[in-house]
Amino acid sequence: MNKKRTVSDVYCLTLLLGVSLFAIMTLATSTVYAQQSSNAKPLYFYFHKTSTPQSVGSGYTSDNHIMNTTQLWGETQRIGPQSGSFDIYFYMAPDLAGDYRVNGTFWVHLWANATGATPSAVFTITVYELNASGFHTVGSWNSGNENLSPEIYDVNAIPGNSPLRFTIPSYTFRPGSSVVLQTTIKPGAATEVSVWYDSAQYPSQVIVYSEDFARPASAKTYAMDNSETNLFYYNWSESQRKVIVRANVTDPLGGYDIYKVNMTILDPDNTPVVNNVDMVRKSNGQWPVRFSLQFEANWSYPSTAKLGNYTVNVSVIDNNGYYHSLLTGSIAPYIEYTEHVFSIGIIVYYNPAFLMVDDVDAPLPSAQVFITWPNGSMDKLPRYTAANGFINLTHVLPANYGFTILWKDVVVKQVTISVNSDGPYTVKTEVYQLTVQVLGNNAAAVQGAYVIVYTQAGVGYGLDTTDAAGQAVFKLPRGTYNIEAHFSAEYWLKVVTTSASEQAVSVNASMSKTITLTEFPPPIWTTTGFWLLMALVGVSVFAAIYIVFLSRRHAPIVSRKRK
Repeated sequence: MNKKRTVSDVYCLTLLLGVSLFAIMTLATSTVYAQQSSNAKPLYFYFHKTSTPQSVGSGYTSDNHIMNTTQLWGETQRIGPQSGSFDIYFYMAPDLAGDYRVNGTFWVHLWANATGATPSAVFTITVYELNASGFHTVGSWNSGNENLSPEIYDVNAIPGNSPLRFTIPSYTFRPGSSVVLQTTIKPGAATEVSVWYDSAQYPSQVIVYSEDFARPASAKTYAMDNSETNLFYYNWSESQRKVIVRANVTDPLGGYDIYKVNMTILDPDNTPVVNNVDMVRKSNGQWPVRFSLQFEANWSYPSTAKLGNYTVNVSVIDNNGYYHSLLTGSIAPYIEYTEHVFSIGIIVYYNPAFLMVDDVDAPLPSAQVFITWPNGSMDKLPRYTAANGFINLTHVLPANYGFTILWKDVVVKQVTISVNSDGPYTVKTEVYQLTVQVLGNNAAAVQGAYVIVYTQAGVGYGLDTTDAAGQAVFKLPRGTYNIEAHFSAEYWLKVVTTSASEQAVSVNASMSKTITLTEFPPPIWTTTGFWLLMALVGVSVFAAIYIVFLSRRHAPIVSRKRK
């Protein structure tokens, strides 16, 4: 296959097929519905020609022939007349935005004409998946020698012809790939064949039975402060009484294929309070080729709204649905739905408690807390957490509340909490415990050492004394710190003053750091107490010797009698 071929533009086609043409197409396709997957829909892709080559299949340059679901017709195009075998390639453009499962028939409707005594041709249809690694054959079909006509009309509509169709098992085309349809035409003897396309008069196309199409993936409701909620209140203020509905719509063909997204809201009695309003697309950049897009519509409800559950119904119609409705007055089967339920009730007030904790879930006392309220205003002065780490609010509405928490003048958490009870709500901050272990040079814990923690800029962040285990614990925001330990004590009647430090300690999680006082304890022989002890021992030894000496000197001498 020639990889220098060119495909065309992304958007092409507006259907104003005559009713007679549609009747032919409907007749041709209705007989195969039963052969398709029960989840598959017939999607029509119309053939167009663009003014410049197109990039398809993740970077492949095609010729100017493309196919997509639009009917933005150009000028009538003609290929031929040709007397020898020739190929026509149509590339799906833009590339697929998501997985695209097909199951059943590729049904080609080709407007053509031929000249000759007994004009005929043999058609070969081949389907490829084109991606960054090249062309991959999905399947192929070869017709018999089909009768043609000097008139220009759908080859399928010529009496006696077999439909130009190609049936394949279930196959999934991947995102970023292009579906390529190759039609090879071999005219019969003394026959010249022309192919016509890209106009309402000659709407050459392929019908693909697909299990993937435009769908509303989800619908959610939001309050006026953009907080997601399913609970609204009749006695909110007028500015607060707004239900914002946002729908996430997906389409494997890309956003260009989404014709309309509508919203209906039914009250508890199943009566529409919003009836089939258009939802506005909120997703912008590259939306024609995006798989997922967001649509939005609002309902400002009155204070007299009924209490109870409301049902949001979101519908999605693709290009096929739009053109199908123009011809038949019916959108089916090209419409998809999703539902979402919210409620309007009596307002409830709460007295929520909020617990601020550090990285190891220990309470964070004296933290500064600024609250952003549902109306968007923010506290000008901070609230301070109690010794147990709590702050409390009283008589507040259920809504989203923003919290900005500072520790040592550093922001350690920004979070939005949806309040729908008294709590308590726990907020884990980016405050970390630094445990400083102070040891002597004999590896024994040093109690009573002063430990100072300060920033690289010299700002003090903590001062504490070590406990019986030789530890001092600091709560610190993320950062790099210097640590100093100072100790002064009397050791064997000698006053010892010493210190040690650790520089540039990075704190980004709760951790321990050991500091050793290398000069404590000092060698015992350098202490006053040691030498006093030695003197005492010396005096004691001397006294003992002297006593022994005296005792020997004054002992009586006993003479022995000779026998």
